[in-house]
Amino acid sequence: MFKHDLGDGAYLQPLEPRHAQEFLDFLTANREHLLEWLNWEHLFGLEEAQKYLAQGMTRYAEDSLPWVGIWQDGRMAGGVLFFPVDKRTKSSEIGYWLGRGFTGRGLVTRAARAMLNHAFGELGLKRMALLAATENRASRRVAERLGFTLEGVLRKAGLCKGQTVDLAAYSMLAEEWARLEAAPQ
Repeated sequence: MFKHDLGDGAYLQPLEPRHAQEFLDFLTANREHLLEWLNWEHLFGLEEAQKYLAQGMTRYAEDSLPWVGIWQDGRMAGGVLFFPVDKRTKSSEIGYWLGRGFTGRGLVTRAARAMLNHAFGELGLKRMALLAATENRASRRVAERLGFTLEGVLRKAGLCKGQTVDLAAYSMLAEEWARLEAAPQ
């Protein structure tokens, strides 16, 4: 399995069932922060965490888009995942999360950029979607920093803390990504 250096002591590597305890500890430490926007209420035990991470490995084997953890100085800080690839349209959806103590360092932006380079570059995907609760300003700022286009709002299309919420629907096309990555930083 690969390990991708993000700089400043941060790196990405695929999340595997062997990370289940560390993942569970991370979730436990960040449960209130993460459950504000993620529907991971079912991930309370080691067995559930192992099954969840095994699902990511299955997806990786199917479409070469790994679910990756972000580590900062040897500690799990967050992650990036993809939904199944639509092989007809060569498209997918990206999601990400970050623990409370790791915000404000650009970790998710750097991690998502690395994974988008993989998706658009090596895998040749044509479109990437990104959905975020309209009230999730941090997640929306990441999408905007990466250059995603806001396509609109999906009314009452998401679920956060048992309540339906509006979702901001973003997208990135391969040619847009290529232009953004080629532009001087």
